[in-house]
Amino acid sequence: MRRSRSARGSEQARVEARSLIKTVAGSSFLWAWGFLCYLSPALIPQPNAGGQSVGLEYGFFASQGAVVLFAFVVALRARRRRIVVRTPVFLAAAVVSSLTVVVLAQAVRASALPAVLACGVVDGFCVALLGAAWGARYSLGSRGMRPLVVVSFLVAYVLYLLVAHVPEPWSMAVACALPLASWALWMSDASARHELSADVFPDRDANEAASMPGELSAGLWEARVLPWRAVGVLVAAAFVGNLVASVVMGRGYASVDSLFFGGVVVCACIATMSLVPLTAGRNALSVEGVYRITLTFTAVGLVAIMVFGTAGIPVGGALVQGSAFFLQVLVFLVITQSTQEEGLSPLLSFSVGQALIAGVVFAGNVLGKQVFALFGSDALVLDVVCGCGLLALFFMLVSRASAGGGIEGAGTVAEEEGESGEGREMGKEGKLRASPLRGGRGPSPSPSPSRPCLEPEQVEFAPFAARYALTPRETEVLGYLVRGRTLPYIADALFVTTGTVKTHTVHIYRKLQVNSRQELLDLFEASA
Repeated sequence: MRRSRSARGSEQARVEARSLIKTVAGSSFLWAWGFLCYLSPALIPQPNAGGQSVGLEYGFFASQGAVVLFAFVVALRARRRRIVVRTPVFLAAAVVSSLTVVVLAQAVRASALPAVLACGVVDGFCVALLGAAWGARYSLGSRGMRPLVVVSFLVAYVLYLLVAHVPEPWSMAVACALPLASWALWMSDASARHELSADVFPDRDANEAASMPGELSAGLWEARVLPWRAVGVLVAAAFVGNLVASVVMGRGYASVDSLFFGGVVVCACIATMSLVPLTAGRNALSVEGVYRITLTFTAVGLVAIMVFGTAGIPVGGALVQGSAFFLQVLVFLVITQSTQEEGLSPLLSFSVGQALIAGVVFAGNVLGKQVFALFGSDALVLDVVCGCGLLALFFMLVSRASAGGGIEGAGTVAEEEGESGEGREMGKEGKLRASPLRGGRGPSPSPSPSRPCLEPEQVEFAPFAARYALTPRETEVLGYLVRGRTLPYIADALFVTTGTVKTHTVHIYRKLQVNSRQELLDLFEASA
């Protein structure tokens, strides 16, 4: 008996390890593709690399604007009807992203600005969708997934540094293959999880009211639940970095090697510094602590540019640009935490999160180029811009200290006991886009030894569930609810998103005609 349990535990650990490797590798391929496509010298013609615009920056701006537009479309359309994303859409997005690399390279060399803009718009929509899919995967499980987000970006930085030195034909081939490889790994992991829970992909009749929309769309569609204050602090600091980098670069890519390449090196250093403390114990990744480290790098870079002038741009600019890059990782972390704890729809939360990142990158770069066009980038202009940036960072730190709250506290677990929790969710039933599960595959095996091992006995609740026509999965969720478990706990135990559990909970309440956890408990006790 002990040997069989040990064998099952070993197999379970191997399954979990394979899933995590697929997640880290697949998402890092997508992040690396974003860097290689628009921030790598691979697509910049060498004769024009001395400072003249090659048009690639316009494609980059178009891609950032398309990400913002994608979030608006998702938010507005969700108010009218439920959004269901079929699995072939992800493959199409990966294929199109790969093809645009070739088209973009040829368009840059031919100075075909309309083609560059078109590629940027298409890439923005495709990457936003694929990024939301990986965001949904990282919102599974406990807080132990948060360090893996940083690891995935660290792997992406390493890929960028390696591929940037590969000869052009091969670097282009790698850039084309990355989106497809990312999709293949996501599809492999998602298919394996769907076999266990049947919650990952939408039902064939997902347009029906009583169908499962898939893990990407399941959950709360309320953008106001997002931690706006915490994200606002991060994007404000990122705006400073993008503004300074844009002024330094001017209208071309004269400093692309020092700013982008050096900035990615700085990102890798910050990522390593944030992960090293985790090796000494079981401490959770502190977003607040990493935020302060990133601001320190930014401040040092700004001071270096102010003191040494143009001579300090290679090092100072790399520190500032790298910090701005890594602040985007922190935004992703905060959105992941909020999605886990509040049960938000990953499609909504990560679309909005990516839109905030893209919006601040777009605004900072455009404003920086306007400053360069009006005043140039001489020593006085750099001193004024860097000085204003330092003041902004100082006041942000002072305001955070006076407020007494940290970024960690932004994504708090919603009240789930009594009418203040699920009762409030029932009042928003129409906005949840909830639906029951079709199947009854029973509980999924826990892929992590640290995951809660409690599994409710469905036999105990079978008569009650049959009376109210609950599905097997809803019966399983009911078992956790009557034991007082929170929604994030249930999601962690079943290895699904919190939004998926929230849709099942709302559907259970609808069938039982109750409005709160207490009413559910009273009804169950009366029936027993």
